[in-house]
Amino acid sequence: MAKIVILGAGISGHTAAQYLRKWLNKKHEVVVVTPNAYYQWIPSNIWVGVGRMTSEQIKFKLGPKYKKWGIDYKQAKAVSIHPEGNKEFEKGFVTIEYTGQDKVGESEKVDYDFLINATGPKLNFAGTDGLGPGKNTVSVCTYTHADEAWEKLQESFKEMEKGKVQRFLIGVGHPMATCQGAAFEYILNVAYEIKKRKLEEFADITWISNEWELGDFGMAGAYIRRGGYITSTKVFTESFFVERGIKWIKRAGVKKVEPGKVIYENLDGEINEKEFDFAMLIPGFSGPGMKAFDKNDEDIT
Repeated sequence: MAKIVILGAGISGHTAAQYLRKWLNKKHEVVVVTPNAYYQWIPSNIWVGVGRMTSEQIKFKLGPKYKKWGIDYKQAKAVSIHPEGNKEFEKGFVTIEYTGQDKVGESEKVDYDFLINATGPKLNFAGTDGLGPGKNTVSVCTYTHADEAWEKLQESFKEMEKGKVQRFLIGVGHPMATCQGAAFEYILNVAYEIKKRKLEEFADITWISNEWELGDFGMAGAYIRRGGYITSTKVFTESFFVERGIKWIKRAGVKKVEPGKVIYENLDGEINEKEFDFAMLIPGFSGPGMKAFDKNDEDIT
């Protein structure tokens, strides 16, 4: 019998758990460790952030689903990985700390035969001073963030309905941020919602990104075959922005966010500022912060 432990229950971890439980017979054990009580379909956070869906429509509780499938679910975060075991455990194990299931703060060692690390990135809002929910910008990285983004966006719509111009700044909030695609989708949806409300004359929308050119999307761009023509994502993106009256700032690394103002540096080393009324900026990503130890409990992280 084998015991497979999966760290994380996002798109990767949840999918792995589902297929392992389907393919392996019941003699094998599948364990999922995640700090979250819910699974969420992350791509739909964009819709939540503009009010076209609710967070309840894009999430479900993991506990009942895993119980039905015969998966051992532990609502906890992984603290350390011990791939060689130690003096206490012959097999590899993971140290976890519970975040739910009436065990908050309790620690446990979970051994394994096979380990799937699917934690995904840590949202490194702290990498940019003043960035993120509860500070000076909003986010659509989680469903709770997207709920807040929609609340703030509605406030701007109300100001526009009073005849006041609102400055929207959307893009990435760190020189090393790499998730431009989500921000690109969001800015187009915000522009759509403004047009739907016939409020374009009161909207000043700007894209800010560390990309060398528009349409790089963290992968140096791509090409699109459409209507018999092949178009670069640079031309594709520029066209979309021009058609919607969206301005852009590229090759910009956001260094700091103050109330109503972003401070950024361009590739020439120049420091510039951009004021806003509403800002949704994607943070940089980092590792989840787990440690790793060898058989002698020496730190090998």
